[in-house]
Amino acid sequence: MFDLIVVAVLAVVVFVVLLLYYLAGFFGRTTHGEGPKYEAFSGGEEIPPARGKYHSELFVYAALFVVFEVVTLLVAGSLRLHSYLWPLSFVVAGGISLTVVMLWFIGTGGAELA
Repeated sequence: MFDLIVVAVLAVVVFVVLLLYYLAGFFGRTTHGEGPKYEAFSGGEEIPPARGKYHSELFVYAALFVVFEVVTLLVAGSLRLHSYLWPLSFVVAGGISLTVVMLWFIGTGGAELA
């Protein structure tokens, strides 16, 4: 009974989001013409040239936070199951993922190996 309600709610949410997406595309403003003023996402304004590559240290920390948070939520949510297989598999998969992400983090110059 509970599973059917969850599936029904998710189906309704997905349907409403797709309906809103379709309606926004159908009633949305379209432009016709040529040149940089009519390119996608310009909003009818001249787009200045790109400033070059943007590097942010905050992005690296935000990515690490997201990975740690997802692994923590998966492990915490699986602890109430009757089997220890799910928490163990999430810990192993999360450990592998965190190892890969930490190696990426070190590769970007965010940390140094001791």
